[in-house]
Amino acid sequence: MFIEQRIYTAHPGKLPAWLKAYAEIGGPASSRTLTPLMGMFTVEFGQINRVLFIRGFDDIDAREEGMKRRDADPDWQRFLEATRPIGALMAQEAKLMKTVDFSPIQKVGQPFERKIQGEAMFVDHRTYDFEPGRINAWIDAYKNLGKPVQDKHLGQLLFFCVTECGPINQAVFAWAYSSLGDRDRRRAAMAADPGWAEFQKATGGLGALKAQNTLILKPVPWSPIR
Repeated sequence: MFIEQRIYTAHPGKLPAWLKAYAEIGGPASSRTLTPLMGMFTVEFGQINRVLFIRGFDDIDAREEGMKRRDADPDWQRFLEATRPIGALMAQEAKLMKTVDFSPIQKVGQPFERKIQGEAMFVDHRTYDFEPGRINAWIDAYKNLGKPVQDKHLGQLLFFCVTECGPINQAVFAWAYSSLGDRDRRRAAMAADPGWAEFQKATGGLGALKAQNTLILKPVPWSPIR
């Protein structure tokens, strides 16, 4: 499955108006003409004044036809007209990613099943950059050694992907928690687990990781993942 991830950076103070127009006009038009929105989040910690959203495609060739339908849709044109005077967006980034075999999300339209407690959600969104040719060995070790430990201690894995277009040699994945305190306690328990030390030992000699980046996200009210 392909996932398109977009991150839009807004000028300070202008994101709420853009989000309101997207919720009322642009989002419904996109979901009707492309594929349903999978998740949409604002950045709580990291570079703020940003919105991150993901949309899936079982057939990536179908995306082009969907983009044509969206661009011709009167409601999409109305959304563009409504947001143009706001002048909200400063930068846009798009990545095309593919889900790995252990990603919980595997197909378009798959309903989201919330497994964390409570009503709130904080998403730990991670991007790991790898040295060329070394990502697969790290992911194999993560699947066999690291993920079982995290499944035991952490919140809910939302998706796990590798980049196909955009910055390549990246793994992009996200875990959901009921609060930031919940995240902190769970990650402390993971770090104390001997199995985590085994995973770190197995991957330490690979020389695979170049950089790691974390964003803390909160879902918007209309996000299917929330």
